[in-house]
Amino acid sequence: MLEQGQALLGWVAQHPGWALALLFLVSFIDAVFIIGAFVPASIVLFAVGALVAVEALELWPTALVAAAGALSGDLLSYWLGRRYGEALFEHRWLRRYPELISSGRSFFQRHGGKGVWLARFLGPVRAVTPALAGAAGMPALLFLLVDLSAAYVWALLYIVPGVVFGASLGLAAEVATRLVLLLVLALAAAGLAIWLTRFSVAHLQVRSERWMGAWLDWSRRHRGLGRFGAALADPDQPETPVLLLAALALTLLGALLLFAWAGTPWHPYPQPVDALIHQWLRDLQTPWGLAVAAAIASLGHWTVYAPVALTVMLALLFRRKPRAAAHWAAAVGFGLVISLLLQLIPILPPPAVYFGQREAVTFGDRDLVMVTVIYGFIPVLQATLRPSHVRGLWYMGGLALLLLIALARVVLAAEWASLALLSLAIGAAWVGLLALGYRRHRPERIFGRGFVWPVSAVFLLAAVASGWTLPTTAPPPAPRTVSLADWLEGTAELPASRVDIRGRPGAPFDLQIAGALPALAAGWTAQGWQPVPAPGLSDSLRWLTASAPVTSLAVLPQVHAGEHPVLTLRYPLDAERQWLLRLWPAQARLADGRPLWVASLTAQRARTFYRLFRYPVAESQAWPADLPLLPAGADWLEGPPGPPRRLALPAS
Repeated sequence: MLEQGQALLGWVAQHPGWALALLFLVSFIDAVFIIGAFVPASIVLFAVGALVAVEALELWPTALVAAAGALSGDLLSYWLGRRYGEALFEHRWLRRYPELISSGRSFFQRHGGKGVWLARFLGPVRAVTPALAGAAGMPALLFLLVDLSAAYVWALLYIVPGVVFGASLGLAAEVATRLVLLLVLALAAAGLAIWLTRFSVAHLQVRSERWMGAWLDWSRRHRGLGRFGAALADPDQPETPVLLLAALALTLLGALLLFAWAGTPWHPYPQPVDALIHQWLRDLQTPWGLAVAAAIASLGHWTVYAPVALTVMLALLFRRKPRAAAHWAAAVGFGLVISLLLQLIPILPPPAVYFGQREAVTFGDRDLVMVTVIYGFIPVLQATLRPSHVRGLWYMGGLALLLLIALARVVLAAEWASLALLSLAIGAAWVGLLALGYRRHRPERIFGRGFVWPVSAVFLLAAVASGWTLPTTAPPPAPRTVSLADWLEGTAELPASRVDIRGRPGAPFDLQIAGALPALAAGWTAQGWQPVPAPGLSDSLRWLTASAPVTSLAVLPQVHAGEHPVLTLRYPLDAERQWLLRLWPAQARLADGRPLWVASLTAQRARTFYRLFRYPVAESQAWPADLPLLPAGADWLEGPPGPPRRLALPAS
């Protein structure tokens, strides 16, 4: 994916005209009557802003093209309203979206001409207001003047955040260049997923009652298997028997799928897709990323979800919601039974154990079903009997939390990707069946603050108390011992280049060093090198200035084999330029006990981007002859010709 994305970035840089034409088309379609309500143009504009930040496109022409596309679409919608009048809104195809038309009409009637300007920033209303303005007889010149300014401000409003985001990713490019592209693609994919979720939920809400009626009619005509569906959907029939049957069916189906996909008798090796995903994510690991993943994964640990489940039950009982409490007990109880029964299926150990990266993982296998049931049914309880927009927010929040927990487990090699998806599917199926039965059998509205506040408080306290104790990295291997002769001859097989965030060879190491780290640091400091502290908030805020010297700007650490450097030093040349020296352990030592290190040397200059950010970036430059690379007390050693050069402190 990274290769295709980088190829796309190169194509945009070589063919900016085609990229701008595509931007014009998306902005145009986004403004067309009704159709624009279903086009996620904001995601495209944000992504285009990120391309502006990496200098693939220019800011002002890009914003002008987006505004021109939006204005053209609005003018077409205005013409349709002017040409067909009210008959346009009475078309039978538009009867499927009565709320969209009525909300746009009431908005335009309330605000009049200024509503044309405001509607451009208000999502679905934007798709109908120009046509309503045309049907109402708004003068064309007035519409053009109002909409022209609105379109340009709208384009900047969505492109500039993308520019800021992309410019900030220039800092991440100092850590790993392709991480920039990966994050841009991930952000675009996440935005598209959210849009599709909202779109799907909205359409399901419109059609659910019609589907339910058809299901009940079929159940009444077929008194065989149909009665099980009716028992869940018909308020006059008991739901418990069919829920028991559904729990049993889910358990059997889940066990069959587990055994067929990852059961050790059938598959002594992981599925190719699981191994590929594991290796790809392992290549992307960084210490910061693993720490974040561990924090997120801890939210799915039993020490967090068990107190939350108990608090939900107590809150429902205290508020005297017996039916909600009964369904919650069924959700947790049967979810626990399903999870425990799935534990009996022999499957491969998680990737961390299978590949020998860690001896153990802190959460148990297949308890992601319980996580899904608990964090999935809470939104059902809270969203029931509430407005559609509130229900959508709760469902998206629950879905986002579950997906993050599952992804964090996969990143930490605590779960195979396919088994995580299977566990999510089993838990979601159980939540869906319970939600159907609950809503069709006298549901109860949950008191908001009396439910949300205690559950949220326990959730946060339990997350903090869990301590995030999940091991995130394999213990470092014991340093091997190499002879001085092998090191000097270049046969000691030390790392020749930095293994970047992709797990592939990156920039070659410039130095190989022998000596104790404190003595090396003191020796370089005596030559004028300055320690670079870990980036903090105050240092990071200097990125927002336009004239800070390069020595005051925070430097993000690079990654080698998933590890940050153990020592980073800077040698300032002037207010704009500096040299950086980064050291990593070579996981080897000489026979006399001196540890070996590998180091990279990087020239940096301060870059100011649109007077929004100022941060150091790497540039290609040969070492100056007067650069004091030799620490005080060290000597250069003879080795094979060419880099890396070797230096050593005397053996103690």
